[in-house]
Amino acid sequence: MVVRRVFVIWTHPLFHETARLLLKHPDVIWVGAAQDISIMHEEILKLQPDTILFERTVAGFPAGLLEIMKVETWDVHVIGLSLEDNKISLCHREHQTVVDAGDLLQFVLG
Repeated sequence: MVVRRVFVIWTHPLFHETARLLLKHPDVIWVGAAQDISIMHEEILKLQPDTILFERTVAGFPAGLLEIMKVETWDVHVIGLSLEDNKISLCHREHQTVVDAGDLLQFVLG
């Protein structure tokens, strides 16, 4: 199986800790996380993760994430997860309902 390098963008500490617990898997490497937008942009461009997991809020995508997606030169999956409505949004505008915690891991692993 392919190892995925994941970067997490979070707003609430509960999201950060929950994502960390759910992504404890031998095929997932947690390369970083950020709550601060300026740090997020710099770290993502430096680390070039395979997957960016972000906390989807009412505002939608975090400021700056769309900008990164426009300039990225590597293959990256972008996954938005909402704690409010149990939905995962993939960057191809596909929506899936989360049934259990394992669903997030399956999206990350592809």
